[in-house]
Amino acid sequence: MRQSSVAAALLAPAVIGGPALPAAAAPASTGPPQARAAWVSSCDDGTSPCGPWRLIMRDGRTITVGDTAARAKGRATGLFALSGDGRTIAYQRARDHRLVVRAAAGGPVRRLPTSLPAGGEDTTLHLSAAGDRVLVGRRGHADVLTLATGRIARLTVKGDPAGFSGDGDEVLTTRGLSDGTKWLYAYALDGRTVKASAPQFVANAYTVALSPDGHTVAAFSYGNQDRRPPRLRTYDLETGRLSDGVDLPLTSRTPPSHARWTPDGRLLAYAYDSDSTKSPVVRVLTVDPSSGQARRTDTYKAGAGHHTIVFPGE
Repeated sequence: MRQSSVAAALLAPAVIGGPALPAAAAPASTGPPQARAAWVSSCDDGTSPCGPWRLIMRDGRTITVGDTAARAKGRATGLFALSGDGRTIAYQRARDHRLVVRAAAGGPVRRLPTSLPAGGEDTTLHLSAAGDRVLVGRRGHADVLTLATGRIARLTVKGDPAGFSGDGDEVLTTRGLSDGTKWLYAYALDGRTVKASAPQFVANAYTVALSPDGHTVAAFSYGNQDRRPPRLRTYDLETGRLSDGVDLPLTSRTPPSHARWTPDGRLLAYAYDSDSTKSPVVRVLTVDPSSGQARRTDTYKAGAGHHTIVFPGE
């Protein structure tokens, strides 16, 4: 497992695009530096994002990231990513739509290289768990910037990039075929690949996440009309082993919308009622993948009238 320093990366302007730019949002705070989630409001028409992105901090504060682009050309919402540890954010800047990175709690804003394209409807933006790597993905391509060195690994991939593994050493992609089957691929930064055809449960999963081991995928299902709760199963891309299913302490109306592994192998799932007209209640589960035991480890409210919510590691 890699040891990294986010602070060192953010204090190296030469690595990610030149001199520091003044922060256009909240200054550094004395409160906890971790964000629980990020969200952008919905316009009056209820279909478009409005205003800058906001962060829900660990102590309940809301920090407005004032220079974020709520919208972007060719996209419904401007790109925004939050590291798994909640300490680092990456986003499209409003005035020029450049990709930038900064500490979640505030501080200097750093530009990412212009060679990392931010345009395109299918472009995605992800941060690793420690915030030390940035993934800019689009169909067939995954560009990974290591902030401490400035090195960009340009991977030609199958399918659509879905994010980092738990330790940031691999990129997970998914590829749906016309016959209804789905393939999963785990790409190391040197191009080495592990792949497998997904069994039905995994192919139909609401969300999937790649373990730090680089080959185990956690898959979370919907609930169903019979009120069976959402379920978790793990799938090994190397051996083809699919674990037994585990019921989660959630209702059938609130399957996990996002899941991630931590670098030490814990599994976290985030669920909320997306149909709520009030401030949605977010429930965070910590799941032991070996025993299947799941417990709620955090609960908080997101912004009322939200258009999009982004969770750590998403």
